[in-house]
Amino acid sequence: MTIPFIIVKMKKTILSMLLPLAALSAWAVSVTSTPGQLSQVVTDHSVTELTVAGALDVRDFAFIADKLPSLASLDISDAEIVAYTFTADEQYFGCRNSSAANALPGHAFFGSSISNIALPEQLTEIGDAAFAACANLQSISIPANVTRIGDNAFNASALAGINVNVSEIGYNAFADCLSLTSVQLGSNVTKIGNRAFAGCKELASIDIAEGSMLQLIGDEAFLGTALSDFDFDRCPNVESVGKWAFAGTQMRKSALPDALSEVAEGVFFGNTAAEQISIPEYAEAIGDYAYYGNPAENVLKIPADVAAIGNNAFEGVTPASVIAYPLNVPVLSKEVFKGMNDASRIVLYVEKSAIAAYRSAAQWNDFDIQDIAATDAPMVGADNAIKAHFDDATLCITATVEIESISIVNEAGVLCGKSQGSGCEVRIDTSAITSGIVIAAVTMKSGEVRIFKLRRN
Repeated sequence: MTIPFIIVKMKKTILSMLLPLAALSAWAVSVTSTPGQLSQVVTDHSVTELTVAGALDVRDFAFIADKLPSLASLDISDAEIVAYTFTADEQYFGCRNSSAANALPGHAFFGSSISNIALPEQLTEIGDAAFAACANLQSISIPANVTRIGDNAFNASALAGINVNVSEIGYNAFADCLSLTSVQLGSNVTKIGNRAFAGCKELASIDIAEGSMLQLIGDEAFLGTALSDFDFDRCPNVESVGKWAFAGTQMRKSALPDALSEVAEGVFFGNTAAEQISIPEYAEAIGDYAYYGNPAENVLKIPADVAAIGNNAFEGVTPASVIAYPLNVPVLSKEVFKGMNDASRIVLYVEKSAIAAYRSAAQWNDFDIQDIAATDAPMVGADNAIKAHFDDATLCITATVEIESISIVNEAGVLCGKSQGSGCEVRIDTSAITSGIVIAAVTMKSGEVRIFKLRRN
């Protein structure tokens, strides 16, 4: 193995005679190694660019971390990362057990001067804190076979943009990347861990791939970012959005998927750019500080299934009016609507049968409570093209386009009424439904169908 060293040293000697000293600041070496032997084939520790073929294990990454302080560019795309079981007295990167195959060891480049790296295509995992605090690492291509990015993997690195298509993004994985401005989120991502992008102050956009399989967004996932939008329409499988997930962002619309049964604590806390609040249609509980500090909202709508609202949930929100669809008055924690009725009493619209209950309930009775029939505000689940309200047992529906027919179904799925359209306004008798949920399917002349849920007593 001494001949390669001689050739490399001769090459360097010849170059030093031909080039000015300043040109030697970039010194490139290409080697082929066997597991644990990289230190035997790279003897010049001043190397700045290194290409490695063959095979590596955790011992070789430890050598790079400890002995190659000037390394800026590393190409291991043609190398295989193999497993290694430590002996009793061995310890690498704080671990004493083993290192897996096709996994970049945790802390492998922590705080290093690396600015460019090419990884093997067969790589399946980027270990915890592998590139944390890499102040020169502005970009990286993550191989398609990677399924997990570990905790703190790129924490406080200099990444400016990243394309992520792994199944799991770990805790703090990209947190405090102060230069990160954009993220492309691939369809394979199912989990964004707690604080995954927290503190990325310049992160303004998330490009979500069509067919996203995203299911979970962890606590504080995007806390303190500059996000102006998150397109939940592209990720219909989201089942959970954690506490404070979008707090302190610049989201123009504070909105979560309609399927969520709970709005988590502080999820949109301090979103001072919010122009609209859209509470999930099937929400049953709204957590403490959920919409705290969101600016004025024209009409704040509280969905029919909401049973409890947490401390200061709407403090600082100043809508023109509020519509509460629950027939059973939601239980309120402390100062839910603090500041909302300070200047003048805001109108609260509720179902006629529930007016007395709302007027006798603390905090709710701060509002000017009126019959919901007095407003043509859209019902829960509808949009601005369809407006509806109950007039006793009659459902009154108006639309901006011509209505062809309306079908009414109870919550057991039994058809209880149907009416042919006649223009843009239709009235339909719902007396066959004595109470509970009313599901209305509205078919437009254009063939478009809108389905939404209402509640009547």
